[in-house]
Amino acid sequence: MTDFSYPVLVADIGGTNCRLSLVEGAGAPHRPLARIGTGSHPTPEAALESVLTTLTQRPRSAVLAVAGPLEGRSAQLTNANWHFDGPQIGRALGLEQGLLVNDFEAQAASLAVLGEADLATLVTGAPEPGGVRLALGPGTGFGAAALVTRGSRGVLVPTECGHIGIGPEDPAEEKIWPALKAGSARVTIEDLLSGNGLVRFHRAVASEAGMLEADVSAADVTTLALDGDPAALMAVVCFWRLLARVAGDLALAFKATGGVYMSGGIVPRLLPLADKPTIHAVFCGKPPMEDLAARFALHVVTAHDGAEQGMAAIAAAPARFGLDDPARLWFG
Repeated sequence: MTDFSYPVLVADIGGTNCRLSLVEGAGAPHRPLARIGTGSHPTPEAALESVLTTLTQRPRSAVLAVAGPLEGRSAQLTNANWHFDGPQIGRALGLEQGLLVNDFEAQAASLAVLGEADLATLVTGAPEPGGVRLALGPGTGFGAAALVTRGSRGVLVPTECGHIGIGPEDPAEEKIWPALKAGSARVTIEDLLSGNGLVRFHRAVASEAGMLEADVSAADVTTLALDGDPAALMAVVCFWRLLARVAGDLALAFKATGGVYMSGGIVPRLLPLADKPTIHAVFCGKPPMEDLAARFALHVVTAHDGAEQGMAAIAAAPARFGLDDPARLWFG
């Protein structure tokens, strides 16, 4: 049996926050329940139960999106110490069945149900109907997953792209790279394209300008940049350039002719500071593959609940995404 019993709990569990919602029937919109801090309880079971115990109607099933690598029915958060064992969670919470997915598997699944109103387009490209679509984005870490469709059936391809090594590619990046790399034996995509990465860029820009850097968070850098602070604004410019470069590189890796979709909490906030001509040039500037790269479209997912929409779509039709897999589904 692969059909999920409703109500279904859907939870987007990142390195910083955990958002819980309830889907009461196939095709029904998800109803937000709570947002709690990841690590606020000793185990994910305890965290989920702290919310479920307040409900008059408990869920019968769950789809949990976890920001970390999966091994069948278990997962480990990359940027927090929670470990997930699907059957164990099911027993603890009294669930009949469930599924663990990578957080960007959920984001990629959402691409099957999001509408034009949920997107902002940065590069139009020439998308191919039925082409591979790629979801990626910075948050506490950096995630990416692809949605490959063949007719009515699709396959979600989770990745650990955030841990790919990266180096400078142009003189502007070479100038600040020593400051970006400081303290790291190896620089990865996630080191720079994440909340902490935005802070690194701010520190590097301030250091290059001989400024005494204030102790700021990623949210502070964003706010300062939107207010016109020169160091913060330059940090965001550098962040956008690198994000466009990496998005274009990953588009080549997956031959994402269906489009690239950037999601998460950071990118939509930085959207007012996106320089479209520069982003277009960097995203498509991939010699000797310029003709292919020119076909790639680049979008920002502006919907705040993309992961929840993706999990609801998975619960409604797991076979649609190749997730009717007994090696991954668990039952009570």
